[in-house]
Amino acid sequence: MADLVPRRIAGHAVEFLDAFRVVIVNGPRQSGKTTLLQQLNACRGGTYLTLDDGALRAAAQADPESFVADGAKPLMIDEIQRGGDDLVLAIKSTVDRSSGRGQFILAGSTRFLTTPSLSESLAGRAGVLEVWPFAQQELAGGSTSFLTRAFEDPESFRTVSRSGYGRADYFDVIVRGFYPETMTMRSELARAEWHSAYVQSVIDTDIREMAKIDEPSSLRSLLRLAAASTGQEMNVVKTASDLGLHRTTVNRYLGLLETVFLVRLLPAWSRNLNARAVRRPKLHVTDTGLAAHLLSVDAEGLAARVAPARGALVETFIVNELAKQATWSPFRLNLCHWRVSQGPEVDLVVERTNGRVVGVEAKATDAVDLQDFKGLATLRDSLGDQFVHGFVLYTGARSLAFGDRLTALPISALWDR
Repeated sequence: MADLVPRRIAGHAVEFLDAFRVVIVNGPRQSGKTTLLQQLNACRGGTYLTLDDGALRAAAQADPESFVADGAKPLMIDEIQRGGDDLVLAIKSTVDRSSGRGQFILAGSTRFLTTPSLSESLAGRAGVLEVWPFAQQELAGGSTSFLTRAFEDPESFRTVSRSGYGRADYFDVIVRGFYPETMTMRSELARAEWHSAYVQSVIDTDIREMAKIDEPSSLRSLLRLAAASTGQEMNVVKTASDLGLHRTTVNRYLGLLETVFLVRLLPAWSRNLNARAVRRPKLHVTDTGLAAHLLSVDAEGLAARVAPARGALVETFIVNELAKQATWSPFRLNLCHWRVSQGPEVDLVVERTNGRVVGVEAKATDAVDLQDFKGLATLRDSLGDQFVHGFVLYTGARSLAFGDRLTALPISALWDR
């Protein structure tokens, strides 16, 4: 089933092939990058190579200039981060000699261009795409993304039909997760085994190759603490104390987890760009199935009367869904969170480059009231006309208007038309 799901990012990939000399496809391991490259290979031709193949990797490292010269273009190199800096520099040299578009597609399971020397090497020559595990909208076959509609026709959400999803349905989706490989797994046992092997593979292969960490146990412990803190501003000082590590080490390890796409750091929103940089980000594990596995919680546990992880996982689910939709948006979007010290907050602030803003609050409840809109109303009043609309997404079934540019929606409005 997973192989047949059209990826919404594919349209941007084809557009970027016609616009840039190099297209970079970043994303977690086993998120669908290889399938996307093979689909592009089928429709555009070219040569597909993966550096997970030991012989190809050795050849790329031994003679990178010859490696990138062979084969029909576009040359698609999967797991590019395993080729080393010299391979990227050889690609730079090649594209500097020719201005032709669509010469290379480079796919990586780490943000390998975060190294300044490498990012500068391809600056102005490359377009960057992110391929995440499936969005629920892709699985449901939705055509227009929630974010596009929220900016362009927000009032239309006030007539959303009654949702066919209930709390149990949402919890099932959350704990299943969105990696293509888990889509066909029928049992919690099989998914747990897959998630355990996945974490081990990413930490023992990608992070150890990238960062030369000899003892990965602290990274695993930090990832479990990150799952326990998903949807929160992570307290690095307390985390360092809990793990017996220095604070700078925790910050470095968090950076590594972000580099391999296991966590997402959502920056604080402010009209003051300097303030954005110094305020604490919110942390989200990038797949709720993985987070639920790390927390040892299943759908029945989330539905229990007392379920400490419920609110955080619902919020992370909504943030991740919208972050994926933002990657194929027709306009550029920035995702942040907003909180006034000792005051109101908004779980997700989505801002266009024209300054217009949509706010989203997540609620793991079947009912909402005016108090749930406190943060959104404050943001609306402070922004005036630049505030497009505020939505509270909840586990109830109905669309409800709560005054000027404020609407409660079933969570399924993220993918149901």
